[in-house]
Amino acid sequence: MHNSLDNFSQKDIKITNIVSKETEKSVLYVHEVGYLTSKSVSPTKRFQTDSFLFLYVVNGKGVVEYDGSVYKADSEQCIFLDCRRPHSYQSDSKEPWEVMWVKFNGTPAQYYYSLFTREKCCVFIPNNPQNIKIIISQIINNNDRKSKYTEIINAKLITDLMTSIITEYCIYKDCSGKSKNKIFSVIDYLDKHFTESINLDDLAQRFYISKFYLTREFKKEFGITIIQYILNKRIEYAKELLTFTDKTIEEISEICGFHDQSYFSKQFKKSENITCLSYRKKYSNSKNQAS
Repeated sequence: MHNSLDNFSQKDIKITNIVSKETEKSVLYVHEVGYLTSKSVSPTKRFQTDSFLFLYVVNGKGVVEYDGSVYKADSEQCIFLDCRRPHSYQSDSKEPWEVMWVKFNGTPAQYYYSLFTREKCCVFIPNNPQNIKIIISQIINNNDRKSKYTEIINAKLITDLMTSIITEYCIYKDCSGKSKNKIFSVIDYLDKHFTESINLDDLAQRFYISKFYLTREFKKEFGITIIQYILNKRIEYAKELLTFTDKTIEEISEICGFHDQSYFSKQFKKSENITCLSYRKKYSNSKNQAS
């Protein structure tokens, strides 16, 4: 029997359950739950099973590959995966991770997962990691000392876990300011890297946030899409280069992140209602006259 989190640091734990057909059809149930010490550095595992995996990184680091994308997971971060999709995970060899996990399923599982992924990336940072540790510890304890109530208690604890990550971790607009801070962090990043190749998937991974949530909240906060924001930044930079340098249109197009000059010219005219050459003639002349 394990009574506290401290006990889990003594050895690896893995408990696999076989549940009744009635339970499978009715409530959330635990397929597997456990704790892995940092001494047990396992090779990459890749498999597809009819279940959902929730993993909490207690210490160390690891890498997750999910649905064709690669994510880094650090200490006190969470991972939530639909195991029916291609996935793998591996502890870092230099800083091996210590993890707690629960693999579950049941009729309501898909609903909770779908609700979660509308807002969040599969790897995320919880506001209250201690609460995550407590709930998974309770699930481990409940399955370690099985009773006639084990399955119904499991259902309750998994529901608590899902409720916690959906309602407490910056998924809805009325949560803490952390999500808004992330949006402003995105703006700061775009301001520094707008001339580079940027796509929504990479941006979402960088800031541990769902791209759907990112695009929605960005537009809500700033009134335009991320793509339009980047385009506006590039056009403003192009205007500066047209006015104050003698660089060619082709060079300016490349410098500003447009790798197609015709597309650049089209977007510039659409934005400024004037061609690049006409803009240069008009404003570089004004500059020279002023000087």
